[in-house]
Amino acid sequence: MYRRAMLVALILVPFLSLQAQQARSADEWKDFGFLFGEWTWVGGGKPGQGKGMSTFRPELDGTVLVRKTHLDYPATKERAAFGHDDLIYVYHDPPDKSLRAIFFDGEGHVIRYAVTVAPDGNSIEFLSDAAPGGTRCRMTYARAGADSVTEKFEIAPPGKPNDFATYVEFVANRVGR
Repeated sequence: MYRRAMLVALILVPFLSLQAQQARSADEWKDFGFLFGEWTWVGGGKPGQGKGMSTFRPELDGTVLVRKTHLDYPATKERAAFGHDDLIYVYHDPPDKSLRAIFFDGEGHVIRYAVTVAPDGNSIEFLSDAAPGGTRCRMTYARAGADSVTEKFEIAPPGKPNDFATYVEFVANRVGR
């Protein structure tokens, strides 16, 4: 019995100290507060007109922010109807505590972003790392009212990392207010 208790203690102690080190202040994500909640989205762009739902909230005891999105695009003359699902995790990068994000979608895309909050607190920019020979992405959320935001997703072509063109734009309204 004593050996089992010692074994459990030896396994749990490192995890308990790690949890204490990662505790987050309630104010740590205050700049993102205007994005928290459940949203309905309507907008369009290159893939066509779409609509859907998303949530944006702190997870894992506030150590990360998670956005989950589902969008539906109706059929057009050129293509069948399709759905799009994605996840974004926003976190403080351990080496320097900078804001970073990583994006995953059902199409296999993975995008790593540096995240910047505007000085006035009314917008947040996600700017992907510039990769030689690859595209670069910029996603910007802007406060549009007490319970509405806009999202603009832009793509720069290979070799022109700052030549962004809009791919999609959406307007979102908070659900339940």
